[in-house]
Amino acid sequence: MTTYLLLTVFFGYLAGAVLYFLSFELQSEALYRPAKLVVFGSILFHGALLPSSFIQNPHFSITTLAEYLEVVSFLMIAISFAVEWRAKTRFLLLFSLPIVLVFCFLAVLLAHQKQPAALMTHLPGWLWIHTGLILSGFTSLIVSVSSALMYLLQSAQLKSKHPGPAFLKLPSLDTLDRLHFVSLSAGVVLFSLGIASGFIWARQMKEFLEILKDPKVSLSFLTCLMYWTILSFRLSALRRGQKIAMGTVFIFIFLFITLLSSIYAPSGFHRGF
Repeated sequence: MTTYLLLTVFFGYLAGAVLYFLSFELQSEALYRPAKLVVFGSILFHGALLPSSFIQNPHFSITTLAEYLEVVSFLMIAISFAVEWRAKTRFLLLFSLPIVLVFCFLAVLLAHQKQPAALMTHLPGWLWIHTGLILSGFTSLIVSVSSALMYLLQSAQLKSKHPGPAFLKLPSLDTLDRLHFVSLSAGVVLFSLGIASGFIWARQMKEFLEILKDPKVSLSFLTCLMYWTILSFRLSALRRGQKIAMGTVFIFIFLFITLLSSIYAPSGFHRGF
């Protein structure tokens, strides 16, 4: 996808985010429908343009961080839109769109990134499985962060002596807790399977020792362990509500840093991806 097309997608989501914010703040139902239409149109445009990024690639695969961000941002906004429409979880997109905008902006900045040589020479079936699972897991974890942020805001409104208009417009805590738990569970499982498939792929390619030296792999493994810890707290009821939501947000920030670590890493198999 060219830089200009990426910018078009970015500004489409930005316009949708502004309309969503105005609808939320002004309590305007008249702005809510146009906001959804703008976002829906941007999703269709994004989805239609996405294949162009891979048709030009002789391996028809995701081999740069920019392409990764393009796909993740599309999957995340599409899933958030579907969840908001299907589960009647109003304004989920208001919390998802800022993350999508950051990813799209980074994709624009990295649009001219070169394909890593290591990935250009190793593209077996396991890499497809690895990439697909990581993408799916990462997308689910972003949805869990959006629902966690909504949960924290709604919880703060409940504890306030004078709840604002956000209290009436956001879903109930029970609804948000279920959405957060489902998306977090799916994300952790898929992300873990993605890491495991990556190790299998590296072993088949006889790159296992090189993979272990990769700082991005080490950080990903640590992040995955942190997610399993917080999920175990949630499942055992040792922690619930705000603490789990705050932990989800904190770990996602660490995961985001992990994603960007390949740009600045001096070495590693994932350098540049």
